[in-house]
Amino acid sequence: MIEFSSTWFLDGFLHPLETPSHLILLIGIAVLLGQQGGVNLVRNFLLLSFSIIAGFVVNHYLSPNTNNELILLVLALLVSLLIVLRLEYKLAWVQWLVAVLAVISGLILGLDSSPIIIPGLGANTFYNWLFGAAVSIIAAVITIALISFMIRNILQGVILRVIGSWIATSALFVLTLLLTKTTL
Repeated sequence: MIEFSSTWFLDGFLHPLETPSHLILLIGIAVLLGQQGGVNLVRNFLLLSFSIIAGFVVNHYLSPNTNNELILLVLALLVSLLIVLRLEYKLAWVQWLVAVLAVISGLILGLDSSPIIIPGLGANTFYNWLFGAAVSIIAAVITIALISFMIRNILQGVILRVIGSWIATSALFVLTLLLTKTTL
């Protein structure tokens, strides 16, 4: 029987909301999905959700050694560019591009999410942490995406485009601090 540990769940739940690169990409991908609306929103949200789980699995079994924070911030910049451009989402190549970005974002978010491993901890604590992180990511994305969907046509979408520019600015600030920290 699986026991539920609230502290590990809460630690996992708060991880994506406390990590700047995660939070910036979560807001960006959610606004992008909400800006599309309709069937595309549901399809891309499901792709994102499954790719997050796949990222957890790949991280657990393979543990690739990549600079995931840098990748997250570059993805956030790409996503924010698409939000600002507000391309015609009825075009097939735009739908394909957003779906690919959702999958890649989910995989990298999953790869960059792992608890601190302390020798002697059981698998339940690890799984509780991952479950908390997954719930947090999915809940944040669906909440922001639904809000974005509801306001996407107000003022011809200017509100979401301004949010997209803020996401780009935030990603550039964090990216600058990340690169400055590594060069010192």
